[in-house]
Amino acid sequence: MSINQFLPSLEKFAEAEHQYIEYFTSKGEKDILGKVISNMKSTAEIQASQGVDSWLAYGVYLPAVERIFALHQGETEAEFFERTQYPVELVQAYSIKDHDIATLIAADKYSRIHQQHLPVNTSRWPYSDDGSSIDLNQYPARIKANI
Repeated sequence: MSINQFLPSLEKFAEAEHQYIEYFTSKGEKDILGKVISNMKSTAEIQASQGVDSWLAYGVYLPAVERIFALHQGETEAEFFERTQYPVELVQAYSIKDHDIATLIAADKYSRIHQQHLPVNTSRWPYSDDGSSIDLNQYPARIKANI
């Protein structure tokens, strides 16, 4: 599997991650990752009320986003992969190791860019120059909006 499109890097997102941590720490938040996840879920619910499955807009990042959500809720990595059947290589490629908040920031940025340029509810996303892609609708256990 050749994955080379839209990959996140810590260099691009470390400062934003630091700002999130600083901001939520100053507000007395103890579970910063939980707060970021909660905010993402709230945004998705608002968009779902407009008929948009905003989880699809995370595209190639969605498996990595879902892994962070699952592990935060106490699911093991093995349980996550068994339940979702996502390709391990894809999840790893779109995760910034040991930087879950930076990964979520990268995913959010990717999502916002694509929501401006692609039809809502697009499910097929390229991840390599050779045309390889993932169709998120082929993963029935993926997170979905309640439209």
